[in-house]
Amino acid sequence: MKKTIVISIIIILLALITSVIMFTNIGGELREYIAYKIFVPKETFKIEPQENIKIRYTYSWTNEGFEIEVTDKQLINFITENISNKKLNNYSGQIGLAIMGEYTVELGNNISLKFDSNEKEGYVMIKDEAKNFLTKIEPEILRKVEQIVDEKLTQNIEIFKTDQVRISENSEKCIVGRQIEEKTAIEYILERCKNIYIKEINYEPNIVRPNYEIQFNDNVKLLVYNMQSKGWLLKDGILSEAYGLNIFETIIKNAFDNVEEREKMLKTNKITLISPEQTVEIRDQDIIEKITTNLMYSTIGEPKWLATYDITKEYNNGIKVQLNDYQFLIPGDKTIGNRYIISKDKKLKLCYPLQDIEQYIYEVLGIKKENKGGPISIAVPYDIPEGKDTGDNKIN
Repeated sequence: MKKTIVISIIIILLALITSVIMFTNIGGELREYIAYKIFVPKETFKIEPQENIKIRYTYSWTNEGFEIEVTDKQLINFITENISNKKLNNYSGQIGLAIMGEYTVELGNNISLKFDSNEKEGYVMIKDEAKNFLTKIEPEILRKVEQIVDEKLTQNIEIFKTDQVRISENSEKCIVGRQIEEKTAIEYILERCKNIYIKEINYEPNIVRPNYEIQFNDNVKLLVYNMQSKGWLLKDGILSEAYGLNIFETIIKNAFDNVEEREKMLKTNKITLISPEQTVEIRDQDIIEKITTNLMYSTIGEPKWLATYDITKEYNNGIKVQLNDYQFLIPGDKTIGNRYIISKDKKLKLCYPLQDIEQYIYEVLGIKKENKGGPISIAVPYDIPEGKDTGDNKIN
């Protein structure tokens, strides 16, 4: 009898373990781990001690870049210790991750690794004379390499440093200009200047009238053409080729899009942040400027389907930024990424800020973001303010 009970308990335990392994997230991770251990090939490299290594940075969508020689022993040893004689998983054929090679690190003995910007997990392509495969290394290595390159890129954009930028739109009839002085917008523009590749020329160029001119100071101007990466840099009266200028398309377009309406909507010395748990009034001008500037140069649209769209759940569980008679809504329910501007009469418009300001708003409110890469989900209901509940709890 006891033997039968023991056997039954063992069978039940085995069934539970099998269920956990087969049908739960924990089991899925365990199965993945076992599969990688058994089926993913392992590769090893031996890296001899080096006095220096080289980092090459390639500007996006070009073959142009620059090279930096690194002699920092601590960094060289850190990279070597994490790669040399280590069993590296060969994910080629296992993971469909394309790496363009924006960053290349030459480690000596024809061994190199490549990766792209914003790689958080540590995925790289590593190669020597015999092998070239996708693997994963310590992500801190990538961050340190990016920091070194960023220091060089920051030096390169010194020519653009300014406290105001003027964007002029050229047409056959007139030139319309917009002076940009907001701190956040200037920082945005200067950060994107890091992606511009400047090439000196030794020929007499044939200049076509640009669609836009971006004036940084008295001596530096960019000539920009619609839908084109290539344009011109005019510095101290000397022209150079400039590549990557399409990075300015968003802010250029929005700088001239319903400016008066946007200023009426957003210019304020007070904003209110409303979450399901709290309401916070903000008068700090630095906080206000960071939020309103990103909305001032946002992309705003009004597709037809919005006229009958019910955002009750998104609204009630979301976070609102009250700006004069308007609200910017970060939905509380999961969406495909929609964000909204809501007028006093509850009309909706889609709004995509110039930069991601959601994390900043969460920090101001002291809210920890629960879902990586998407809006947070808060289950506590929040009544529509000022008694605007229509009975069916729709705000439109």
